[in-house]
Amino acid sequence: MKSMSIILTLISWAILIIYLLPFIWMIGVSFKPIGEWGEPHLIPKNPTLKNYVEVLVTGGIYGVRGHFPPATHYLINSIITASIVALLTTLLGSMTAYAIQRYRAGGTTLANWILSLRMIPAVAILLPLVVMTKSLGIYDSLLGLILVYPIIALPITTWFMIGSFKSIPRNVDEAALVDGCTELQAFFLIVLPQSTIGLATAATFAFLFCWGEFLIPLLLAPSESAMPLTVYAGYFAQQYGVLWGPMSAAAIIIAIPVIIIAVLIQKYIIRGLTLGFVR
Repeated sequence: MKSMSIILTLISWAILIIYLLPFIWMIGVSFKPIGEWGEPHLIPKNPTLKNYVEVLVTGGIYGVRGHFPPATHYLINSIITASIVALLTTLLGSMTAYAIQRYRAGGTTLANWILSLRMIPAVAILLPLVVMTKSLGIYDSLLGLILVYPIIALPITTWFMIGSFKSIPRNVDEAALVDGCTELQAFFLIVLPQSTIGLATAATFAFLFCWGEFLIPLLLAPSESAMPLTVYAGYFAQQYGVLWGPMSAAAIIIAIPVIIIAVLIQKYIIRGLTLGFVR
């Protein structure tokens, strides 16, 4: 039994290393000078912070597109957009889930229909979204992204909250109604505070979706004023070659918030994913 445990542990570590190797390689490249980008060694021979300095401070990365503002501009765009969308979709998803779970809104089909919307590839609705945002005058703006992202993120946050509300006994909000609360007061003052794990899970997934999205902002926010960090990093692959150092540095900057969130709230995410399955 002990030998089997050792074997399984070794296999797990081998799989983990395989999955992490591209990320580890990317970290190494981000510290390589331009002359070492194509060399097949993991650890830089002459490590440098130049890639990070040019990405974060000076801009003008090796002459790409003339002059790039520092990545902090695009980082702020990503933080603003992802944070507002996470709050917005969590609120709307919670209200929708509460109506479905408590009042059976839409019967037995609405919840499944909402989930089926998540199965539609985003690329299938991008052209109508471009036309709509241009017609409304919000194309190529942070507001346009903030209003478009919930279309994709709302179905999954709604389903997270349905599971969360299933884990809260119905008599909790019924008792609040008996004590004189309105339905909205029971929802916001009684039920939501008891759904913190589900709220955290839904908000986290909505934030990470917006944070890592590339195709939607590439088409809806192509200018530097509204461009998020993911699209900015993509411009390091240009017609004269791939600027591996700056691209890797930008990718590491994009990955850092994801890693921090995963480490800080991993146990809550696991509990949030299983809410409603175990009563």
